[in-house]
Amino acid sequence: MIIDGKKEAAFLREELKKEISLIKDKTKKVPGLSVILIGDFAPSQIYVRNKEKNSKEVGINSQVIRYSKNVTETEILKKIKELNDNKDVSGILVQLPLPKQVNKEKIINAISPLKDVDGFHPTNVGNLASGYKSIVPCTPLGCLFLIKKIEKNLSGKHAVVLGRSNLNGKPMAQLLLKENCTVTITHSKTKNLKEECQKADILVAAVGIANLVKDD
Repeated sequence: MIIDGKKEAAFLREELKKEISLIKDKTKKVPGLSVILIGDFAPSQIYVRNKEKNSKEVGINSQVIRYSKNVTETEILKKIKELNDNKDVSGILVQLPLPKQVNKEKIINAISPLKDVDGFHPTNVGNLASGYKSIVPCTPLGCLFLIKKIEKNLSGKHAVVLGRSNLNGKPMAQLLLKENCTVTITHSKTKNLKEECQKADILVAAVGIANLVKDD
């Protein structure tokens, strides 16, 4: 069975439109997303363009703040503080990767946990790991959404996650633990990787390598 991701995304956007409309009626405010984009890295340009398009489609105010690849860390931190203090900004997203002169850890830590829509701030990471309410990174959350389209009850299943990145692998494992799965995290140093994958009821590849998982 192949899940139609585009179809499910369109369905989700329709649901979000209704939810955002209710928020507007209740608060008389429009949710706002501010995205900081540094440099001209082609994949980042595509990601941000899609985020901007989808935000507008569901009724969110979308703002993209662009900087050259030579921007200073101080300038980005100053802008983040400004966005943290702006009541019209509901969410802040700094598109990764960053140029070498900008420290990723400092940038992520500077974003208010309440506006950290990527779910990368240590507060949100800690809340997710502790099983508390948190903002969750979108890729693993999307994976869980699609998995549950096939199987609503994941309790007791053995889930194997390929990859241990902070962006995908680790939060994916935490989400599956919350679903009462038994979770194994594998990575580039894992021995007998094929055997580990064959044990899985659920296998999530989060390593950015196409066709890594073969039929066997």
